[in-house]
Amino acid sequence: MREIIKKLQTFFFVLLGVTIPTSIAASGIIMGILALLWIFEGGLKEKSKQIISSKWMLAVLALISYYGLAMLWGDNHENSSWIFQKIPLLLMFIVFATANFKQKAFKFGAIAFLITTFISALIAIAIDFGIIQELHNYTNMISFNNDHKSAFIKYNYHNILLAFSALLSFYLLIETKTKYPIILLLFILIYGCSIFSEAGRAGHMIFILFFLFYSVYYIRRKAFIVLGILGLMSISLFGAYKLSHPFKVRIDEGLEIVLNEGKRPGKIKDIRYVYVQESINYIKEKPFLGYGTGSFGTIFNREVKSGHKFYTHTTPHNNYLYVWFELGIFGIVLLLSIFYFQIRELIVLQNGFHRLVLPLMFMTIMLVDSYFFIFILTTFYIYFYTIYSRVNLDKPS
Repeated sequence: MREIIKKLQTFFFVLLGVTIPTSIAASGIIMGILALLWIFEGGLKEKSKQIISSKWMLAVLALISYYGLAMLWGDNHENSSWIFQKIPLLLMFIVFATANFKQKAFKFGAIAFLITTFISALIAIAIDFGIIQELHNYTNMISFNNDHKSAFIKYNYHNILLAFSALLSFYLLIETKTKYPIILLLFILIYGCSIFSEAGRAGHMIFILFFLFYSVYYIRRKAFIVLGILGLMSISLFGAYKLSHPFKVRIDEGLEIVLNEGKRPGKIKDIRYVYVQESINYIKEKPFLGYGTGSFGTIFNREVKSGHKFYTHTTPHNNYLYVWFELGIFGIVLLLSIFYFQIRELIVLQNGFHRLVLPLMFMTIMLVDSYFFIFILTTFYIYFYTIYSRVNLDKPS
């Protein structure tokens, strides 16, 4: 029975690498199946010991519990149902960290993810150049009406997954004795083309920042790699700005907002600028306890007068401000503690520096939206944190 469970765990873990870039619904179902298999495999006593001995797992449990506790203060809990639908997913961190996965699950899972994001990038490029129509025109199974022409999921989520895929492919190309350097180079090229043909600025930012990060890392060891990275990035950015209308528009908009202190000529202030500015003002008034779980959307819709309507927004497009606004200083300390202790866990492992790219990347994108509470990106982070923290690099791929 245990052997059957292990085989099922491997199968569904690898399958999750396929569904994360393609289907939110399928990913949710597979996460549920893996949670059930975690229960059926037993060993709960040993798993409890693992949880108690892990500081980052305890921080996850504390953050979830504190969201419940924060219902006791404030009187603006109308949007609490939104966050209570999101935070149970964080328990999957613990399920994946303590499940008895085989090593091949991690390696085949990463491969499945890279192949799937490569295919989705090709499809997105084909849509952008008018070679094919958006996929929902061909099948009712894809109902997402995508204004920004990504393949299966929203363009901003898709771009982040592509940027990470490019970084992982680059690591495999440079740091491992791969038999497939040409394929990895092709993957990086296609990822880059797709990233800059779509409008998601978070993906653009991650791609640029972390390739610069690698440039600094390699500058003494492998100068030719640095020159190659910088040359490729320069050509890619110039070409993308000249050839990709979505990329040019988003860059121009961003520069315009920054240079005009959040305001576009003849228009009201940009909504993200208002979010940051007003969130900080509110946090200054209640920095220690915050306004309580689910308070952000209600308070902004009712009290902030800026020309914008906030009723459809439940976060300020910044994960750190969102948690601090609702939970106060203790909440933000708990959130940061998760990443701090995960970083400490990764840095001591083989090739620890390269493993750090994952949490640092995710902490960076949390500056521009509440991605720690967005299902598909939380699932992505849980999935790859499991791989990065548990894969044995001594064994042949």
